[in-house]
Amino acid sequence: MIAHKDSLVLVIALLPHPQAKELANLVNQLHQDSQRKTPPERGLVARALNLAERQGIKHKPYFKGMANEDILGWIDQHSPNQEIN
Repeated sequence: MIAHKDSLVLVIALLPHPQAKELANLVNQLHQDSQRKTPPERGLVARALNLAERQGIKHKPYFKGMANEDILGWIDQHSPNQEIN
């Protein structure tokens, strides 16, 4: 994934190039593609919903609109503490 700051640095570096406009358009397209969200894994959504049910959470987030990393973070935050031996 290309971070916004990284894409700007890349565009500035391309300015002296004779084909800068075409390359800048390519960088822009790559940036836009990286910003599109992919739907979360169904199993992950089910896991989060099951956890919310077990915990009795009434106001659950809309997991289908979240990224996998965000769902995993929510699961970690709401899972019961487990001791590591």
